[in-house]
Amino acid sequence: MEKALGYWTYVREQFPFLLNISLNLISAVFIFVLGMIIGRWVQKRIRHSKVGSHLDATLKPVVASAFFYVIISMTIYAVLIKLGVPPSSLIAIFGAAGLAIGLSLKDTLSNIASGIFLLMLRPIKVGEFVDLPNTSGTISEIGLFATTLRTAEGLFQYVPNSKVWEGRIQNYARNTTRQFRLDIGVSYDTDLRHAQSVMLEALSGAAERITEAPTPPEVFVMSFGDSSVNFNCRVWLPSDKWFARASTLRIEIFEALGKANIEIPFPQRVVTMKTEG
Repeated sequence: MEKALGYWTYVREQFPFLLNISLNLISAVFIFVLGMIIGRWVQKRIRHSKVGSHLDATLKPVVASAFFYVIISMTIYAVLIKLGVPPSSLIAIFGAAGLAIGLSLKDTLSNIASGIFLLMLRPIKVGEFVDLPNTSGTISEIGLFATTLRTAEGLFQYVPNSKVWEGRIQNYARNTTRQFRLDIGVSYDTDLRHAQSVMLEALSGAAERITEAPTPPEVFVMSFGDSSVNFNCRVWLPSDKWFARASTLRIEIFEALGKANIEIPFPQRVVTMKTEG
């Protein structure tokens, strides 16, 4: 024990500068580790607990990430101060680093700016089904850098925010009602007014699954095709379970036309053969 104390006294007297650097380095490592632990803890608490419960699911991940990066920035500042870097030099260092990062990571900064616009203007929210230029799915999270989606097949997709913001966004869940449209052709031998009334009756018969607003069910003759007279059926449906409701309506219209003996013709082409002589 006395030998160890003597060695410690020798080092402290002969190498004070080295000892001071070692202690500062150990303190800096401790501060950094502690800052990371606190940052992760705060981020997890905001994401998964009642902290920030007044925030909706769209804002929580971004607020959690923002708190994490603020804590990490403060930790790095404290570490550099502990290592002996003057505060005035830190301003110059951070300024030069910010310029270099801005030039080298312009696409990343574009993602951050796009993420801010997505959060401010709210064209999409967590839980909404959207159609983007190259993909579609339910929004799982809007982060600072990217938006995550869950496709209809259950796949995970990670889309940079700039790609989401710059392209067309088609939101299927924002409105409470959505119009169902069906193009269907009937034979030229069909009584068109009778066919129209049959389709309209099939649409109106699903009163418990449709809505009368903003317009009641409608059936129009749209065009005269090569082998059929083309109708267009329109009715408003609630947005929830829209695909199931639409599928049921298609089946009911098909069955109603079959019961009325109204033919849905296959494409036909008349070919006239000419013979010489």
